[in-house]
Amino acid sequence: MNDEYKSIHEFDVELICQYFASLKRQGPGSPEITIKALSFIDNLNDKSLVADIGCGSGGQTMILAQHAPGNIN
Repeated sequence: MNDEYKSIHEFDVELICQYFASLKRQGPGSPEITIKALSFIDNLNDKSLVADIGCGSGGQTMILAQHAPGNIN
């Protein structure tokens, strides 16, 4: 198989990591959008558990920690 037909699974993962490491966020959105999404959730309290799974470097996790009651996991 020549390079023209390489699948995405054969790409250099290190190259992809280097690209995303230089970005402020590794996903879509912004702090404002995260806060807006949080505003759609009713009844959060100090005992609420919020799962933040597979979310890049955790930019939105930090926003959730500042604005959501309960525990971020």
